[in-house]
Amino acid sequence: MESKRKFSLNLIFLLALNLLVKPFYLFGIEVGVQNEVGAEEYGLFYAMFNFTFLFNVLLDLGINNYQKIKVAQDEESGMQNMATLLPMKLGLSVIYMVVTVLVALVLGFEGRYWFFIGWLMLNHVLSVFLLMFRANLSGLHLFIRDSILSVTDRLLLVIGVGYALWFGSEAFSIEQFVLFQTAAYSIAIVLAILMTPAGKRWMKLDLSMASITAMARQTWPFALLILLMTAYNKLDGIMLERLAPNGALEAGIYAQAFRILDAGNSFAFLYAGLLLPMFARLLQQNGIRSEIAPLIDQAARFLIAPAGVVCILTYFYGDWIMDLLYHSHADESAKSLTWLMGSFVFLAVGYVFGTLITAYGDMKWLNRVAFLTVLLNVALNFWLIPTMGSEGAAMTSFVSLGFMALSQGVYAVRKYRLPIKNWVLRSLLLWVLTLSSIVILGLMGFLPLYGLLITAVLSVVVFLFVVVDLKEGLAVWREK
Repeated sequence: MESKRKFSLNLIFLLALNLLVKPFYLFGIEVGVQNEVGAEEYGLFYAMFNFTFLFNVLLDLGINNYQKIKVAQDEESGMQNMATLLPMKLGLSVIYMVVTVLVALVLGFEGRYWFFIGWLMLNHVLSVFLLMFRANLSGLHLFIRDSILSVTDRLLLVIGVGYALWFGSEAFSIEQFVLFQTAAYSIAIVLAILMTPAGKRWMKLDLSMASITAMARQTWPFALLILLMTAYNKLDGIMLERLAPNGALEAGIYAQAFRILDAGNSFAFLYAGLLLPMFARLLQQNGIRSEIAPLIDQAARFLIAPAGVVCILTYFYGDWIMDLLYHSHADESAKSLTWLMGSFVFLAVGYVFGTLITAYGDMKWLNRVAFLTVLLNVALNFWLIPTMGSEGAAMTSFVSLGFMALSQGVYAVRKYRLPIKNWVLRSLLLWVLTLSSIVILGLMGFLPLYGLLITAVLSVVVFLFVVVDLKEGLAVWREK
């Protein structure tokens, strides 16, 4: 019960902070930037962001997830890893930049592309260092500090880019957006260092190759998983720009729809960030495994159930939402949105069960399934993108993420003997009531705005009283 209480309290704080900041960033700043510079300009940025992100595994090598687990299991020895991890990260940053530049040369990128490649590489390096410092705080169960850092860079971008967009005297360019990101990450890293407990903030660096090699051996299964996940999550934007007849435009159209998925995914990712160190610590303690099943049930109800509601809402109101957000290509983006938001449910399943499998250390199985997912993703993209453009990429995402998520769910439930009846029945009830509300309000002739608002309110009420169960929540809250 204590683990559920701790999870609930930290989750509420984390979601409250992110609800205050990230919607403003995604729908105010990112949408504002794309509307200001146009779909084609933003599509160029989006394709180059995905290209430079593709080699992100060279920066991380699975270190962040590995470190989060190790610190959660043993704070002292876990934090001592930083003596090796910091110089290791610096060396990996150099390797990442060299590889990215060489591949870019082979692919023939020219002119403006190199501005984006150079600065976006730096931004990815800064982002990975920020995530490493956050992994330490999360592993130490300093979730409040980690939650603050989860929104710091976005809050800085809301302030800086927002001022430039709405009050600046000169036209805003996509290049300025990239530079603002660099500044935001830099400030957030300084804050992350200051928020690390003083006794664990600085240590003598271990520069020996023996230590770095030993660390690489321990983290390589995590690195392989991140490489494969990056491939099937980020190849879509790159392949669109390369394979579609009007590549940059199609990538921009896809980015418009993907932003809605990214909004939901940013919150779902936060769940996984809380769950991984909690699973790791519970599994490390003797006699505590009985708390895993209730925590999985709670996480599934909090994450998979609302993901299904969002999927249903965007399926029926996607055209209206895209028309509201964007000045151009809204109809084309709406087609991609339908498939991408179906993928959101699969992402939620993966964040619950994939995180548990990671905490258990079943990395070999995870990597095998991820490899098959990459093959499926690449094959479908080559088949669908040349003829269907952004919609083909979205369909590919739906199928490949569905394969990965369902595989993880079935494997975890069967191997770890997890009960699923409770959260599945509650989720189905919520989804049926949401769907019924949309159909009834449509037959009554309600405008999309009112239909969406009424259904959303009804879904929240059902979620609180049926899926979450407020009585159970209050009991957990009062538990000493």
